[in-house]
Amino acid sequence: MSRGEWQDQDLLAVARDTPLANLALNLGLDLDAWLASATESLPETFRITPHRYDRSWTEATLRSIGGAPLAWAEDDFAWQMPFARGQAPDARAKHILALMHESGRITRQEAASMLPVLVLNPSSGQLVLDMCAAPGSKATQIAEAIHPEGVVVANEPVSGRVNMLVSNRGRLAISNMLINQQDGRHLGRIPPPGYDGIVADVPCTGSATTRKNRNVWWKWSPKNGRSLFNLQVEIAFRGATLLRPDHNLVYSTCSMDPCENEAVVAELLRRAPWLELVPIDRVNLEGLVLHKGLTQWDILDEEGLPCVGLKALEAPSIHASHFPPKQRCSMAEALGIEVDEALEATIEATLPHCLRLYHHDNDTGGFFVAQLRHKPESTPENVARTFVPKRYQNPESGWVPMVLDQPRPNRHSIYPAPQPIVEEVQERYGLNDSDWSWWHRGKRLNIAPKLVEERIFSRQCPNKKGNLWPGGTFHPLKLIHVGLPAFTQKRKIWRSRQESVPALRHLITASTPAISPETLERMLRGWAPLMEDYAEAFGTIEEEGPVLLSCALPCGEALVSGWVGARLTLMIDRVGRDVLRMKLGMPTEADEEE
Repeated sequence: MSRGEWQDQDLLAVARDTPLANLALNLGLDLDAWLASATESLPETFRITPHRYDRSWTEATLRSIGGAPLAWAEDDFAWQMPFARGQAPDARAKHILALMHESGRITRQEAASMLPVLVLNPSSGQLVLDMCAAPGSKATQIAEAIHPEGVVVANEPVSGRVNMLVSNRGRLAISNMLINQQDGRHLGRIPPPGYDGIVADVPCTGSATTRKNRNVWWKWSPKNGRSLFNLQVEIAFRGATLLRPDHNLVYSTCSMDPCENEAVVAELLRRAPWLELVPIDRVNLEGLVLHKGLTQWDILDEEGLPCVGLKALEAPSIHASHFPPKQRCSMAEALGIEVDEALEATIEATLPHCLRLYHHDNDTGGFFVAQLRHKPESTPENVARTFVPKRYQNPESGWVPMVLDQPRPNRHSIYPAPQPIVEEVQERYGLNDSDWSWWHRGKRLNIAPKLVEERIFSRQCPNKKGNLWPGGTFHPLKLIHVGLPAFTQKRKIWRSRQESVPALRHLITASTPAISPETLERMLRGWAPLMEDYAEAFGTIEEEGPVLLSCALPCGEALVSGWVGARLTLMIDRVGRDVLRMKLGMPTEADEEE
């Protein structure tokens, strides 16, 4: 059936006769209940940005259009609207949601996709890797969870998708994210001991995304899932080699297919014996209906029907590792493989530690998540497995690692900012940088936690042969962004970027020039007062240039970017102006122009 025919018919009626519906039936789901949910649009859900000074105002504004926290979301971090995704009932609700998202006060995200970070449950001070990070919903969720001292390395191999990561980092004013561009299967190392936590939300067929992507109904087939198996295993395995002992890797997909889920986890346990599949602590998931991982599943043909017995071996897309552990053992000879039956029994016994989320149980999309721990007893060297010596284990051999030359710089190379530049910016804005590192590239000055310098940039990193990349480089990572671009040099003056103001608030120790709400309202309507009218208030400003202004509003003190010249003007974009207008009870610029 063609795509056009799907769009011309009632989805619920035609979905029942798809391979995807057969998969759901094969998984033992109540088909009527599942179909009723899986063919409906998702509700509008989002995360609240936790560290904004005006969070209470944000929440009150969202409540005014019907928003409410999800019952299972601890600390009210996740919310839902009383209407479907993208279907706000009126212009006001639509404008508020857009404004809150664009200004970084919320992040639109499907509720189900919040699970991996909740399962990993990272904490401040940790160094965490997101292996497949774009568009950035999970990476930003990690960054918020480990703020202010932790750092997330957000990796994305595709250039177009990297741009989405950069956009979301700026929108949320996230300073503790490093953006890396490498194939996840060959991700560069960081110095020992490795990462404190890893999320591998791997590419998948999206068979559980029917509520937001209706094309899945006509595109999905069992063969598609099996075709991604090797890629998924290889990405997760690379993560397993970068994980330090006694820390966790979370594997996840937005698929229902066991060949993309439990089968991948089982193969990962075979290839990485230092890992163990562990039960997931549900303290952050209370109130969610979740299902245990599967120990048995069928290999399906292209109609989504079970292949019986040896018939499953006839298809070239079907391999031994697609089968469940018990069947793999019983069919070992026919499959042409040797199996460790004790290992297979252990894998089968632990697969129920995985969790499955189905559409109709919680009014969400579907999802799969598993948590694997690096067993410390398996690696007494107390470093990630990638650092365990392979060729030079005899200390009496006299082998001494060689310190390699610094890699040649390129247009993405980032280095610590020269101290004079840092001091110039600190003096202009009255900043205290005791908890931050400063990074410089071209005409941009970035801020990031000190952890970036201490655990990645300043330490030597062994290569595969055991020789050492020197400190003072991010190589062999291929970082294209470090931290948050907080300042830009224009006309030889370092100006604060509007997107960085939320991150700079707690660094500012000096008093900022204050304007009244009445003055701010006039300036939002275009008034630019002569500086001589404010000479007394701004007597501490001795030269023209950028300035941060403060304005006491009922929801807290707003910091507003301005420019001091002959006149005082605002330096904020339309989104920033509309947020201030809303707080002051003013109409939007568009409404006022009408």
